[in-house]
Amino acid sequence: MQCRPLHPWQQVTVGSGLTLHAPLTVRADAGALRREFDALDAATGDEGRQFRAGDGSWSSITLIEEGLAPNGNRVQGKPTPALDLMPTARALLEGLRCRILSCYVHRQEPGGLLRWHYDSAGLHLPEARLIVPVIVPPAAVTWIGDSPAAYPAGMLWAGDFTFPHQVENAPEEQRIVLLVDVVSDGRSRSLAPPELYGQLPLRVGLREQAVNSLLENREPVAV
Repeated sequence: MQCRPLHPWQQVTVGSGLTLHAPLTVRADAGALRREFDALDAATGDEGRQFRAGDGSWSSITLIEEGLAPNGNRVQGKPTPALDLMPTARALLEGLRCRILSCYVHRQEPGGLLRWHYDSAGLHLPEARLIVPVIVPPAAVTWIGDSPAAYPAGMLWAGDFTFPHQVENAPEEQRIVLLVDVVSDGRSRSLAPPELYGQLPLRVGLREQAVNSLLENREPVAV
């Protein structure tokens, strides 16, 4: 992977020994998922996609719709008709035996860039995000802190997305992943190595430093 200077917020985790992402124990049939995505993509017009980037560089199709309680808290999501077109994905999600809050097919255009940001998803928090790679160009990478994550299709993984992260796609092909938000509990944590959600004082402290550094140093977005 090409070496390049690290941003100040990335330098926070250098040499810390903190695990920021890791593969899960579950594997998926990447070939079947790709075939099913192709069918879903062909059957879904633009009206069936949620465009979440103003420039159209990435969009999503909802497989499990986010559920909300009357108090605004997220609860177990509800499958959509789109999930019927991806039976392999349905079987995979059911096999996780996690409490799933939502699931989206996320499409990133060739050369798409989801710039540095941070979320509240991590296995040490109430909610976590699991990634299911479906189509992943070899040069596509997700940077979490100073650590690049580039897992092949079919290899599920999770990350500590409370740290600043950036998603970069290669210029030659779209990148397709399933984004699965789950409740962080004993079951979901059992799918990942303990190092991914351990060392809490260090993890929380470095996360705060990294986020503060991002807010202080990143360039303002033009409007």
